[in-house]
Amino acid sequence: MNTLPKELLRRLRQLMRQTTRHRHFHRHGVWLLGLAIFLTSVTIAAIIPRGGDVPPAGSLIPATPPQTVLLGNAIVPAVSNGLAPSPAITEPPATKSSNRETWTEITVRKGDTLSDILKRQGYDGNEISRVIQSNPGAHVFRQVHPGQTLRVRAEAGRPWQELVYESDPGEAFHLIRREGRFDLTKEIRAFETRIAHVSGAIESSLFEDGQDAGLSDALIMKLAEIFGWDIDFALDLRSGDGFSVIHEEKYWQGQKVADGPILAAEFINQGRVFRAIAYRDVNGYTSYFTPEGMSMRRPFLRTPVEFSRITSRFSTGRFHPILKKWRAHHGVDYGAPVGTPVRSTSSGRILSLGWNGGYGKRIVIRHNATYSTVYAHLSRYNTSLHVGSFVDQGQTIGYVGATGLASGPHLHYEFQVNGEHRNPLTFRFPGSTLIAREHRDEFTRLAKTWNERLDIIGRGTQIAASR
Repeated sequence: MNTLPKELLRRLRQLMRQTTRHRHFHRHGVWLLGLAIFLTSVTIAAIIPRGGDVPPAGSLIPATPPQTVLLGNAIVPAVSNGLAPSPAITEPPATKSSNRETWTEITVRKGDTLSDILKRQGYDGNEISRVIQSNPGAHVFRQVHPGQTLRVRAEAGRPWQELVYESDPGEAFHLIRREGRFDLTKEIRAFETRIAHVSGAIESSLFEDGQDAGLSDALIMKLAEIFGWDIDFALDLRSGDGFSVIHEEKYWQGQKVADGPILAAEFINQGRVFRAIAYRDVNGYTSYFTPEGMSMRRPFLRTPVEFSRITSRFSTGRFHPILKKWRAHHGVDYGAPVGTPVRSTSSGRILSLGWNGGYGKRIVIRHNATYSTVYAHLSRYNTSLHVGSFVDQGQTIGYVGATGLASGPHLHYEFQVNGEHRNPLTFRFPGSTLIAREHRDEFTRLAKTWNERLDIIGRGTQIAASR
């Protein structure tokens, strides 16, 4: 799952705490490494509709033994210094599986290479480089990241015998030493899928209260994305709002290892009830629709910067804080920390990218013959973009800054219709589209099931929000 960078999350939370209260408690999933065994099926109290690849009501996807695929082998001269794992390491101690064999778990540090990791264990670190070079499939071991865990199997007085790298919860790579060669296998795990629901009330912010309710950062961001066309989370959120989320959870050997996708959700904002139902098409692409089958996706996002605050509104006459004179303000300013991602509010092509006087670093996007948007005072651009580049709705195009005539870090955002400036906070944007005719019957059945489930969950949410 995708998560926000820790520094950005810290800055966003700091920004929100300037005007709101906050509470803290967190619930974390557990990552468990190990070989797969058969898991027995269990029953959960959840309604699981038809559609997509979710199981029928009252059932789980049974766990099966992991699939192991031989990816290749490399014949490399066995070179070893004959040392056992060093006792002076800082990683967790090895767990003994026999008198001779041990498994050691190693946490990857910043800047670590696989060679560095093995050297800390007392092994010949250069050997692994030769193995990787001789076996193209082993390149995955070069992709280790800080915080990830590797496991090393060793026997007393012998070189390491096996390396295990879990690239994600669903797969693991095994590099095994066998009589002068190295075999590389990929282990694919079949998870047990469960359906969970989370409800909460807004007291301070979506981030704070979502975490308090048990939502991960990734699920909170997805929830904001789903309802981002209807709710401006910088402007519209109020104490007493509520949310309910039905989503998948992935389990391995009885332990939760990851959150799955959101299947259905409800958000109550200022008394207005918004619901979203997930629908996965035959190509595996998931989109969200209202219970009536209207796409949650709109031609334009409500805000270009998530979880920010409005510092200056659209106006025909505003006293400029730097120029010290009255002039029109043809946009909306969103205050946010330097480096906060700025996203394109709709798909289109970059018409202009560069320095533009008082705007500082600016990007202009032309969406069609009618609409265009402007993003100014950026600290930097997405380096992959240039004039003429096509950008998708929601794509990061730059980062908040204070370049040009800016009194502090913020994004200046303009919305233009046929070249005329319009207030993006009040403009009536084009509507959404209806789900394709060939999917409507199936979607209607799916939506009915999830609506019934949300009705049950939502009553608890409304009670919590009213307290």
